[in-house]
Amino acid sequence: MDDPTLAAQYAQSGDLMDLCNNEAWLHESAQIEDGGQVEAGLPMKGYSQTVTALTSEQDQQLRQQMKAQSILFTALRQWMESWDLGAGFDDTYAIARRLIRHHLANPTATQLATIDSLLAGNVELGNMNPPTEKQAVSLLAEMFTQEDWQAMAEAASHSISSRVLSAGKTHPVTTAV
Repeated sequence: MDDPTLAAQYAQSGDLMDLCNNEAWLHESAQIEDGGQVEAGLPMKGYSQTVTALTSEQDQQLRQQMKAQSILFTALRQWMESWDLGAGFDDTYAIARRLIRHHLANPTATQLATIDSLLAGNVELGNMNPPTEKQAVSLLAEMFTQEDWQAMAEAASHSISSRVLSAGKTHPVTTAV
């Protein structure tokens, strides 16, 4: 995938991990890895040093944060699939994930209690039981502000309109003679 496309996706979501939701990027990455030796090299050194320097409390907090995000992102995906966004799903999902991360940085006391309840439950990611999913979706619905809903609606609309407009450019209408 070309750098401008990657930069646009990163600018939209604010998290490089969201690229993992892009089928084209995953396919291209797999092709690169299959084609030869890939090294993490120096960029991984800083990450490795940061991770090994964490205290056990910081490590536990990071694990809890990642588990909470996993639960919420799984519930979000399942919930959003019911919205029938079609071509607008990926872009809208990326925006919603960014918004969740933003809200998790400063949760309210009620949200913290719900998150703690979700974390205390025996959640099997990818196979969430209905009560847990319902609790997570309720948290998401409470977490999203009117501005968040507007941002998601605009992302869906923009994604769909971009695809329609690009389809019109790639397949111009011809007139019969």
